[in-house]
Amino acid sequence: MPVQSAPLLSFLAALSLVGCAHTPKETLSEPEPRETEWRIGEYDEGPPADVGLGFIALPVTTDVQSNAESDEIEAAPARPAEPVASEPLPAPTEPTTDTLTADADAAKRRSLTISLGDQAFEYKEDESVVRSGPISSGKPGNPTPTGRFKVLSKDEHKVSSRYTNQLGMQAWMPYSIQFYGHYFLHEGWLPGYPDSHGCVRVGEKDARFLFERLRIGDPVLVVN
Repeated sequence: MPVQSAPLLSFLAALSLVGCAHTPKETLSEPEPRETEWRIGEYDEGPPADVGLGFIALPVTTDVQSNAESDEIEAAPARPAEPVASEPLPAPTEPTTDTLTADADAAKRRSLTISLGDQAFEYKEDESVVRSGPISSGKPGNPTPTGRFKVLSKDEHKVSSRYTNQLGMQAWMPYSIQFYGHYFLHEGWLPGYPDSHGCVRVGEKDARFLFERLRIGDPVLVVN
């Protein structure tokens, strides 16, 4: 049967050629996994198909060295504050005798009474007479005003701007105590009768005493 075996051999030869023409697929190796940090960020254009809710995972490069330096800075211990030396408080001072005396004098009720008829003055503290002495009040034509007054001002070295003395100089009025307008009590000559231009003259020691004791606002009573 030589005629029948020829087609069978041709078929087998063609089948072997088809099998040799097929080459196997290359085996693809999977990429090595890579550690990557991701963060959730907003996307500018449309999101990928596998991302929802408007967010996309973006890779972030970490700086290991910067983190290490930050840890070192945070771990550095804080420098303790240096103690501040405080100054000692001054010791309380006890009041001196002079201070106590001045406070006691300030608390006293002081008053001065001038009697034109008696040509005398009387100084009181707490209703007790402390000092008295002679005066020389205003002469006729220049009387000393009467009434209830008070100490308005004090001037230890006052010089009159209205009157002159026997030498034609401005009258000297030491230890002046103003009690009304241009009327003063001051040191001056005492002839034993009214002889001033309206002021009240007293002796040098009395003038100094009253100047030191009387204070602004103390009452002054001038009676006939």
